[in-house]
Amino acid sequence: MMKKDLDYYLALPYRMEVLPIPEKEGGGFLARLPQFGKLGIIGDGESPEEAIRDLNVNKKLRLARYLAEGLEIPEPQT
Repeated sequence: MMKKDLDYYLALPYRMEVLPIPEKEGGGFLARLPQFGKLGIIGDGESPEEAIRDLNVNKKLRLARYLAEGLEIPEPQT
């Protein structure tokens, strides 16, 4: 059985959304993993690529914290 560690969860194909942020809210882009809902794993940046990079950093930090705290981490929905 595969060990479900941080690398396991980081390799899973979670659905990602990248959305423009309205200029009146500061502009740029928001990247998020909608499956995490209120737990919200998001990133933002001036470009879609920057938002995705920020999201990936935040995802790694958040998933590591969930594992350390023994919280259940949802796997991608098919």
